[in-house]
Amino acid sequence: MNWLEGALTVSSCCYKPYGESKQHEGYPSGSMVDFACDADGSPILVVNSVAVHAKDLLANPKCSLLVAKDPEDRTDLVITLHGDSIPVSEKDVAAVRTAYLAKHPDAFRVDFGDFQFMRIEPKVVQYVSGVATTLLGSGEFSKEEYQTAKVDPIAQFSKPIGSHMNRDHAEDTRLIVQHSTSIPVDSAYMLDVDSLGFNVKAVYQGNTYKLRIPFPRRAEERK
Repeated sequence: MNWLEGALTVSSCCYKPYGESKQHEGYPSGSMVDFACDADGSPILVVNSVAVHAKDLLANPKCSLLVAKDPEDRTDLVITLHGDSIPVSEKDVAAVRTAYLAKHPDAFRVDFGDFQFMRIEPKVVQYVSGVATTLLGSGEFSKEEYQTAKVDPIAQFSKPIGSHMNRDHAEDTRLIVQHSTSIPVDSAYMLDVDSLGFNVKAVYQGNTYKLRIPFPRRAEERK
């Protein structure tokens, strides 16, 4: 699992590949489509050759991909990957097809003659860390940093850990949040977990807040 998919597996992803509009020169063209990633973390698209966004990408390969962890929540993680879109070579189609169908098993359109695979070769990746902005900040990293990054070792267990805590230890979570923030919250619902801490939705005096609770030290394993 590569970094981009690993970071965003907790919810459905919204992304928009942008290229310059062929019809309206100088203006960006936007679209929403599904994506997967290859072994190097480069996003893979399946585009219809007659679609406007496909023609725009072929005319000008420079594009950006906006990925939102939760498209409905503007306080959550947002990543923008800038790069160049290129058609996938014949020798790589089989591997790319397998990776794409593993992510989207119902995407039968990949075998239609008027569809083709395109890869976005990353140049730079920018991020806004949402709920944890004050702790983790925002910034960018290079293509090399992106391609060598590893999936957080705890994030892959985020869903079962959160489900267990919310089902069996809701009061413990509330007390941890209260201890960490010194705020006597009424309740706290664990959203996700990584090696540096976890995010919660906490209720205090009738209002709901999203909070980041850091661990005192990095967690190296699930237990």
